[in-house]
Amino acid sequence: MNQKSADLILVLVVLIWGSTYLAMKWGMESFGIFTLITLRFAIAFAIGIPLLWRYRSPIYMHTLTSSAILGFGYFCGFTLLLYGMRTTTTTSAGFLMATTVVFVPILQVLFFRRIPNLSILIAVCCCLFGVGLLTLRNGLALDFGAILCLICSICYAIVIVTTKWVLDSGENALTIGVLQLGFTSLFSFGAMLIFEMPFRSAPLESWGIILYLAIFCTLIGFVLQAVAQEFTSPEHTGLIYTLESVFASLFGYVFLQEVLPVQGYVGVILVFTGVIIAVRYGQSTGKKGGD
Repeated sequence: MNQKSADLILVLVVLIWGSTYLAMKWGMESFGIFTLITLRFAIAFAIGIPLLWRYRSPIYMHTLTSSAILGFGYFCGFTLLLYGMRTTTTTSAGFLMATTVVFVPILQVLFFRRIPNLSILIAVCCCLFGVGLLTLRNGLALDFGAILCLICSICYAIVIVTTKWVLDSGENALTIGVLQLGFTSLFSFGAMLIFEMPFRSAPLESWGIILYLAIFCTLIGFVLQAVAQEFTSPEHTGLIYTLESVFASLFGYVFLQEVLPVQGYVGVILVFTGVIIAVRYGQSTGKKGGD
């Protein structure tokens, strides 16, 4: 796999993730936050186990440790995001989550002394301004929920950079991709037992939402993400993640008949421009592979 193929896979992943905001909103009407995370990741992990068995992926202690670290990062991120979505607007949450694209290069500088090239910096600016135009329709109020979403974006940036570091150290992408799901569900299960027991009943359609989140948004999305990140850079990953707000807006238009203002469409153009600049002209720092 080459870098362009990996970037296209990440775009597909982000397309799937663009639908999760609506699904999680619906899911929280029937399940507690930790219950929702537990079910989503536990089901995805259970379905993913046969993949490890099929490919006889070796599991070492350092593999478990790496997966546990990534799983804890996702647990913290999803907890912050869902609590934030309870008390802040979707507009504020969408913009603040997109700041991951800014935090990734900052973390690269702080931890690895890697200065992004000019193309990446231009792409970051395009994406940041684009997401701002796309989501800042009625102003951005930095309430407590928004602060939680901002911290969540930092968590995701750390996970992106850590995932790349783990894969570059020789870990198997498929193994890491599946095991991190199990650890995320384990951490959230512990929180569920403490804060949300006894388990409350939910209508049948809510279980359909859980299955969609587990199979498509979690298992397929997270495993493909881990596999693709082996062949692309953290900067590219963070930039492509900004497309999530674009796809979320498209889903809103299709299913909720939401129409973007003119500035929103300008934002869409800027985000796509930023991603194209990064993919076409950004310096490749991912693992090289064949076509």
